[in-house]
Amino acid sequence: MGTTEIHEDGVRTLRVDSPPGSHMKNVLVTLVGEGPYILIDTGYPECANEVVAWVASETGGSLDTLLLTHHHQDHLGGAEAIVAVTGAATWAHPIEIELMKERAPSLAPAPLEDKEIVRLGEVEFKAVFTPGHSPGHLAFWCEARRILFGGDNVLMETSTWVGPPRGNLRDFLASLEVERALAPRVIYSGHGPPVEDPVGRIDALLHHRTRREGQVLEALAAGVETPEEMAASIYRGVGEKTMRIGTAMLAGHLEKLIEEGRVRREGVRYLLAE
Repeated sequence: MGTTEIHEDGVRTLRVDSPPGSHMKNVLVTLVGEGPYILIDTGYPECANEVVAWVASETGGSLDTLLLTHHHQDHLGGAEAIVAVTGAATWAHPIEIELMKERAPSLAPAPLEDKEIVRLGEVEFKAVFTPGHSPGHLAFWCEARRILFGGDNVLMETSTWVGPPRGNLRDFLASLEVERALAPRVIYSGHGPPVEDPVGRIDALLHHRTRREGQVLEALAAGVETPEEMAASIYRGVGEKTMRIGTAMLAGHLEKLIEEGRVRREGVRYLLAE
């Protein structure tokens, strides 16, 4: 069984290990409430039985609502099993619902749009549309307690993967600004410890992306024309898996610069716009 942690009244997480070969070491499943209960995300399919058993133990077998931040397997994987056992009403953004069909064909979430409200007893959760990491990514805002359940957008231990074809860096940066404007007290994310200085962490992430973009522009000015070549110079000394991830992230930066008219692409080559 994974590790359970109670963070504050009505907020607890289960940390389960990721399958071998995964980029992240573990993933968090978050349970909110003391009855009725809301579950946020469900972990990998490989840990579905573990999550089902944990939810049953923590809730007495009564789960009311399942909120899904996005369709990636480390967040969606146990959803079919959870719903089959609990019958929980399930919600996700319409964009993500379409992307979930291949991975979870029996799942039928109701659509949840930006700013729509899900109620848990007397507590309200507002859906916050935060695309970028995934095109229909949602965070969930509990304004009364100033808690943001942030999915994968703001992580303490690493920066979020954002790359083509479904990741969009311009959208991701705009989403960080939306989350910053909420001024949350704490962010509970899908990986890693709670973010206890959300504004400070978001500012650090924005600075990191700005610095990385500067490196990309410097590389282009020096005649480096592909993400692979850039990654070899920027991510020196890392393993093959990290290098692949870094290459994809640099491609995301290049696509952002194309959208802004600052870079053009010719085949596999990226060049500064004239």
